[in-house]
Amino acid sequence: RFSDLSDIDTVLLVSPASVAAVAHWVDHWPSHVTLATVGEGTARVARAAWGESVPIIYPAGDAAHSGSEALMAELRKRGIPSRVLICRGQTGREWLSEELLSEGADVQKLMCYERLPLQLTVQQEDELREAMKGPAPVTYITSSEAIVSLHPVEGAWEWITSGAVVVIHPRSESKVLEAGFHLVRMSSPIDDEVEKNVIACAEGLG
Repeated sequence: RFSDLSDIDTVLLVSPASVAAVAHWVDHWPSHVTLATVGEGTARVARAAWGESVPIIYPAGDAAHSGSEALMAELRKRGIPSRVLICRGQTGREWLSEELLSEGADVQKLMCYERLPLQLTVQQEDELREAMKGPAPVTYITSSEAIVSLHPVEGAWEWITSGAVVVIHPRSESKVLEAGFHLVRMSSPIDDEVEKNVIACAEGLG
């Protein structure tokens, strides 16, 4: 698909995973193509892959100000693109594509990577059972879809939710609260900020 992008003016990369997948096929972008990302973190990953000069539209600010809604607001402010290619996994929210279509854009979706549910090995299950004998953990969740994958061993979910969780998006925050977590911290996806919030959570549990 990437060998001919003459019918596309905007490529939308929904996550760092989509950037990593697309970078396997694309060394550089045609001059007529603008990239778009749902957050500043993904934009940084895209610039690391293709250079500082690549044009990227994204909602500026931390994780609390990112996401599909924030990107759509930015696109409306700049002008809705005519022909959009959305690079994503096999599942995901349809909201952004539906909004673009409602605004008159021609939208194509391309599955660039596959999301697989968490599956622990026998050894990992044994390690988890051993860990459950100790204090409750701090869990770092980067996607709300990961929450449904945290039920691998009997009693593990209760143990995990009795601890703390660090998330990088408001949608994930609401999901983890619904799932039973009580101590939740929002963080920027920048590694140093995540580390600070994980340490703060661990101190709060201690």
